[in-house]
Amino acid sequence: MKKQKYNIQVFAAGVLSLKETPGGYFKMKLAASGIAKAARPGQFISLQVNASGMPLMRRPMGIFSANKGAVEILFKAAGKGTEMLSRKKQGESVSVLGPLGNGFSVREELRHAILVAGGYGVSPIAFLYEELRKRKITTTVIIGAKNKKLIFKEGFSNPIITTEDGSEGFKGLVTERLNAACAGFACGSSAVFACGPVPMLKAAAEVSEKHGIECQVSMESLMACGVGVCLSCVCAVKEGMDTGYKRICADGPVFDSREIVWRT
Repeated sequence: MKKQKYNIQVFAAGVLSLKETPGGYFKMKLAASGIAKAARPGQFISLQVNASGMPLMRRPMGIFSANKGAVEILFKAAGKGTEMLSRKKQGESVSVLGPLGNGFSVREELRHAILVAGGYGVSPIAFLYEELRKRKITTTVIIGAKNKKLIFKEGFSNPIITTEDGSEGFKGLVTERLNAACAGFACGSSAVFACGPVPMLKAAAEVSEKHGIECQVSMESLMACGVGVCLSCVCAVKEGMDTGYKRICADGPVFDSREIVWRT
């Protein structure tokens, strides 16, 4: 996959809005015209949640949307940093670094895309979904979670929903629906784009390979610097007959699934 290069910016972005959404997620809109103009689906930003510098490390956040001079992120208050972020008020500011990483690559000949999102993975998938709609590419969206309380489907048109406990949509895993969605599509004009937990990505890669369809995966990882310096977020990749390592933040987070050495 060809790497995308953009100018990284760091600045204080004003909070335009913050609201809690279904599934217990928070959606935050930030004034960031430069990032909104440059960002591509699959890229992310890194936030310093407190001006005092504590917590020390920035929090990486996938870009949910980028338009009209603003970027949106979707997150859960799962720890100290994100809990502090969830209490921000309109008019306050957050230090933002971005856009970071390499996003999804959409071929000119692509005619049908299957988007697979698990849990937090819905954020970059939502951004890609809007881009594909603008390009009039037919899309099938599959969203999965453990139960209906964790499903986020805002902005998607007729998504296929799966829950592990069967509380909404199909009971089971997203990859079961992916297998059905892949059947019958020409491999050269179709592609799978997935973001979510590593076991889900591995399964999506296997299903796509079985059908001969290209699959791009957005890898999730804890990150420290977010720009490839600290080497804290590496993943194993194939290098000929050997195994090498690439930085998820700088070389990814999006990879061709055939490149990854899956270890789950």
